[in-house]
Amino acid sequence: MKNNFISSIWDFSDVSIKETNYATHDFLRWYGKLIPQLVSRLIKLYSNEGDLVLANFAGSGTVSLEANILKRDSIGIDSNPLSILLASVKTRPLTPNSQPLLEKTRTAINSTSRKQYPMNDENRKWFYPESFQDLLTIKETIDRVGSSRDRDYFMLALASIVKKASKVDTRCVNHIVVDKNKKKVDVISEFSKKLGEMSESMHEYKKIANGNRVEIRKGDARDTKLSDNSIDLIISHPPYLGAIDYSNIYQLENKVLGFNYEEIDAGDISTNSMQKYLVEMNKVFEEMHRVLKNGQHACVVIGDNRKDGQIQPTFAYFIKNATENLGFELKDIFIWVMSQKAGMSVKRHGNHIDHNYILVFQKS
Repeated sequence: MKNNFISSIWDFSDVSIKETNYATHDFLRWYGKLIPQLVSRLIKLYSNEGDLVLANFAGSGTVSLEANILKRDSIGIDSNPLSILLASVKTRPLTPNSQPLLEKTRTAINSTSRKQYPMNDENRKWFYPESFQDLLTIKETIDRVGSSRDRDYFMLALASIVKKASKVDTRCVNHIVVDKNKKKVDVISEFSKKLGEMSESMHEYKKIANGNRVEIRKGDARDTKLSDNSIDLIISHPPYLGAIDYSNIYQLENKVLGFNYEEIDAGDISTNSMQKYLVEMNKVFEEMHRVLKNGQHACVVIGDNRKDGQIQPTFAYFIKNATENLGFELKDIFIWVMSQKAGMSVKRHGNHIDHNYILVFQKS
């Protein structure tokens, strides 16, 4: 691939949903994620087998998964515990037996003396009482599973059905709102169905997984705790300025699983303030420069935003800071055409931007 002509326009519109969500990529819907074909292309272009690839915003784990398939070692870092759970499970070729858990869960749900979990006004806003009770009953049953890896697998399956079992409008992209017309679902049936889907996907992943190291850790892209000059390739997909409020959009999943929402919200660097955003992203670029080996590449995928109709060229600020202040060399710019329709949060009247930039920097 390195000897072939590569267009500066990357358009994956001919890739079907099935091809995009192959293997374990569809375990849980992650908003604003990179598609595997794009990640795979970057890994092939800018690294070799056996190299160490860093995803400093691990997100859904796509970079780590593709790196493993392509025989690279990888480290994924993220501050969101739901991201850590998703990336860990989808890159780990493991399929626990779910039947004992399902039987115990059904017994607990059908018991006349089943435990009742208290609901506050916030819970009532987002959940039907029966659905809320069923979700927490499943959670408590999972908590009793002995193996931590098995627990993670089952917790991810639970997280993936929370929105379906809630009153959240399914069109939500960057924040959640209530759909007053949404009907209740059979929670245990949805959970069982998801476990079956995950088992099939994991079976496919096991066929293509390699023995390369995959390390997923909770951390901060501004301070990765990694050694100087230790990384061969960085693929960075930071939160876009004001685009998706990750702490909000996944608040129900995090709360059902027992994660600390306030801590997650505090660690989210996404903001509507360009000034604050650039200050934090400058720290991210400094850290990327520190950990990257000399001569190696950092690929940054970023989009523009509009505010009050005015474009905010985030990519230009990134280039200026990286090349003038840090000593990176700008080696390539690719345009990633966004072919998928956005959801209900997209502002019309000329505010929709249908492309992203892929900035490729080299540490000299």
